[in-house]
Amino acid sequence: MKKNLFYLFALVCAMSLFASCGSDDDDDKVEPYGVYSGDLSVVLTTQAGTQGPITSKESVQLIKGSSDNKFSFLLKNFILQLEGSATGVGNINIENVELVSAGDNKYTFSKNIPEMQITAGDKEGVTVWLGPTLGKIPVNLSGTIEGNKVTVVINIPSFMTMDIAVNFTGTK
Repeated sequence: MKKNLFYLFALVCAMSLFASCGSDDDDDKVEPYGVYSGDLSVVLTTQAGTQGPITSKESVQLIKGSSDNKFSFLLKNFILQLEGSATGVGNINIENVELVSAGDNKYTFSKNIPEMQITAGDKEGVTVWLGPTLGKIPVNLSGTIEGNKVTVVINIPSFMTMDIAVNFTGTK
């Protein structure tokens, strides 16, 4: 009987040598790319003061690019609620954004575009999109990703005597 217990004990000890720690594998790694849904707010700053925040529920997409550290940012069919009326702005698509690792499932990104064109959206029921009529505008994109949460800031500086700040926080 003692011999059997000894063999059982030896077997349990031997099996523990094959166990691994959770930190030894990449199963906990969260893919930063995908669709994030959340809250978007827009603040307009003019010489007369600040208007906003104007808030809405939106989704953004981080689309994996041709290399592991590049992606495209897409805010599709962006609609701004102004004075109770929905105003179609359009698609903000920023390509070749560099993703920088900041540790375990943490990333930062930023890109400044001196001249960007907002394109028309394709949401059913919206007939007028303001973005294409604005011409080329400067856009500064920055943000962080931590696990399944993204925080994005889009600044449009000095546009028609105003600064526009778009803030988005969402989860996958």
